[in-house]
Amino acid sequence: MEKINQQLQKVLYACLFCIGVPLLLVFWTKQTNHIVHIPTPPLSYFGLLLTLVGGGLMLWAMLELWRKGKGLPMNAFPPQNYVVSGAYAIFRHPIYVGAILISFGLSLYLDSSSGLWLISPLFTLFIVAYVLGFERKIIKRHFQNQSENHRTFFDLPSDSLQSLHLKQKVSLLLTVFLPWLVIYEAFIYIGMTQDSFYTEIALDHAIPFLDWTILFYIALYPLAFLLPFILPTQEQARHFALQSYVGMALIFYCYLVLPAAVNYQPIENTTIFTQLIHLSRETDGATAALPSFHVFWALMVYRYYALSLPRYRSLSCLLTVAIVISCLTTKSHTIADVLFGIIAYYLSRFRLPVYQSLLTLCEKISNSWHEWRWGKVRLINHGFYAAIGGFCGFLTMGYFLPDQIWILYAIGVAGFVGAGLWAQWVEGSSMLLRPFGYYGSVLGVIFAVVLIALFSAINFWQLMAVAALAASPIQFWGRCRCLVQGCCHGKPTHIAGIRFFHPKSRVTKLAGWQGQNLYPTQFYSMLANFFTFFLLWRLTGLDTSAAFIAGMYLILNGTFRFIEESLRGEPQTPHFIGMPVYQWLALISILIGIAFTGIDSPPLIAGGLSPSLWLHAVIYFVIILCAYGLDFPDSNAKFSRLTQE
Repeated sequence: MEKINQQLQKVLYACLFCIGVPLLLVFWTKQTNHIVHIPTPPLSYFGLLLTLVGGGLMLWAMLELWRKGKGLPMNAFPPQNYVVSGAYAIFRHPIYVGAILISFGLSLYLDSSSGLWLISPLFTLFIVAYVLGFERKIIKRHFQNQSENHRTFFDLPSDSLQSLHLKQKVSLLLTVFLPWLVIYEAFIYIGMTQDSFYTEIALDHAIPFLDWTILFYIALYPLAFLLPFILPTQEQARHFALQSYVGMALIFYCYLVLPAAVNYQPIENTTIFTQLIHLSRETDGATAALPSFHVFWALMVYRYYALSLPRYRSLSCLLTVAIVISCLTTKSHTIADVLFGIIAYYLSRFRLPVYQSLLTLCEKISNSWHEWRWGKVRLINHGFYAAIGGFCGFLTMGYFLPDQIWILYAIGVAGFVGAGLWAQWVEGSSMLLRPFGYYGSVLGVIFAVVLIALFSAINFWQLMAVAALAASPIQFWGRCRCLVQGCCHGKPTHIAGIRFFHPKSRVTKLAGWQGQNLYPTQFYSMLANFFTFFLLWRLTGLDTSAAFIAGMYLILNGTFRFIEESLRGEPQTPHFIGMPVYQWLALISILIGIAFTGIDSPPLIAGGLSPSLWLHAVIYFVIILCAYGLDFPDSNAKFSRLTQE
């Protein structure tokens, strides 16, 4: 009977991933075709090739799992043996790589704008979240030693002083510059949008136009692409790759949320140099300007040429300076583009000290508990962080609904009341009499929005969208409260994390992990909300439908939350079918978000920040401070205490 049940589970699992997921993607693509207006490039045959390559890669990997792994491609039912040959010698997850190639390939072949620019990128994000948030644990549990020793063609070089082989250099070229080229050209292809802006200032006009400096400008291309081949050791190659990835993440995110462009000026005279400038402008484009990738790669050239060929350090320095200056003298970039390119370079270069400094700040906050008592009443300092979040969220909603002050109060109050009721139901106890839960706040807000939409002339989706926009700053600052209180904390880890020492922290009183190094899950959540907020704000400038904005919030929040929950270690969190209940709720959030994105609705209309709105935001600050920071520590009544005593 047990064997029959397992076979049935495998059949259902296969149906979900082989039939259910593809059908969902097709349905989602059709539902959002009217929303994405970016044309697809005329690459139908290349799309067909990608589809065939992706399908072949998936079949090859499945055969390897069947023949050598003695199992099926189901992470819930791992094979008997860990496979490192065939497609698994090239990619760690060849089936997922193949699925992504098929998604992009079919979108190109079928000329689907939504499939190419929306569904496929989000599908890729879902796969990454699934691997990090679920599959990684399964692999580690069953094949820890084998997975740690598994090396593929596209893996990063090791952190050793061993020589870099030609195969690794080719791999480095492909893994760094191919993704960069594809994504960069995608931004160039999209071109100017309705919210694009120029970054030139008066000082830019004072810089002379020197057409001959185009020679330095174009010299960067061969120098950059040769970088992998001049790196002598695996350690340097690894640092180069990691710095490149961090730099690309920073700059591409800026392109996503800051549609800056270069205001190309006409060139009067015609010389061989001006012809090269025209060619550069035609192949590059005015968009994807701030920060300047040209400056970033120029500084990368200097650093790694100087490390690998120290004899030519001075020459590398002079050449890099000439390349950076040529960005200005050829009028290919503005001063702002160049400055932000330099900042991106140094942030990526000193990524570890910057990251460690942020973790140190989080650790200071997590051990900063302070309280004030007046008789039976207590005020805890972590309430101020929640109040700052409430203040920012109130202003965000008010910017779009400046004449609906009491509606803002209704949505805000419904949010924290729902959060309190939800957490009381899920994790309330004699030790936690007034906890707050995120998903309860979502339900509370939705309940309030439904009532408001029924009894007013305000569009339901407009209310949902402004609530979604406000949620990110609220959560961002709310996670600082989590740090002080010790909730939403991570599991013990050996990587860089944070430690909780304060005796009042939940980490100490509930989990018993005082002083242990834990995953900084609160910080991860802050990063996710930072990323989400500015992306959603960009959508408002594109006149995107309000329903789409609300849906994208649920999708992004659910995706990041799915990963975060896999690293959290709160003992009171209930589990369901092998996963924390909050991971299931994150999946539900994603599915609801998918449904929302295909719904037609009017866009958000910006209002303003009036003096009265600021005053009401201060009042709401006080309300949230009382709800999240004020309690009665000697009482045992429901909702009386914020902490365990």
